[in-house]
Amino acid sequence: MKFLELTGYGNNHKHLISLRSIADVEFLSQYTHINLNNGNSVNVIEDEQTIISMVNYLSSDIVSQDYMDNIQAQIDAYEEMEADRFAVGEDKLPF
Repeated sequence: MKFLELTGYGNNHKHLISLRSIADVEFLSQYTHINLNNGNSVNVIEDEQTIISMVNYLSSDIVSQDYMDNIQAQIDAYEEMEADRFAVGEDKLPF
């Protein structure tokens, strides 16, 4: 199971929050608000960049419109070059 160790806003208590238990994350100016699947919520001092880095470190992905636009731009560039994205090396078979 993957956990984030986060610091409570206001009381500085440490919280271990399972990635699987997170329902929603809202990044506010003073703190980050995390809603859990069980209906509880916790406010933490870690900011957006810190939480995203923690999630990425745990081999989880956060997909956004910017991420998808970047992938589409890469696909468009390959197609513009008339390159096969899956081919490596020459087009001829070795036999």
